[in-house]
Amino acid sequence: MDAPVPIPVAMMAGFMILGAILSMGKCSFLIAGYSMMNRGQKKQYDEQALCRFMGKIMYCLAFAMLLWLSSIILQNSVLLSASLYFLVGSIAFAVIYAGAGSRFKK
Repeated sequence: MDAPVPIPVAMMAGFMILGAILSMGKCSFLIAGYSMMNRGQKKQYDEQALCRFMGKIMYCLAFAMLLWLSSIILQNSVLLSASLYFLVGSIAFAVIYAGAGSRFKK
């Protein structure tokens, strides 16, 4: 194996842990942008729904890391490309979905 395996394993574990914590509606201070708002602005948003959404995104990113790990083990460049597309696509979807409109406002 040419590439280091512990990097995607550690990233996948981190995303899984963050996904589990955020899916429970906890640790909203980890969400960039939301943590920078003042209390008045935070009251306008549904914190539980935002945390659950970000938890699901963390699970998607963990899946992308699993594809990356599979590409390293199997030495398959197609899986690496798929994992990178899925990673970038998930992040782009999250930014557009959460930022556009008033989806998480009360």
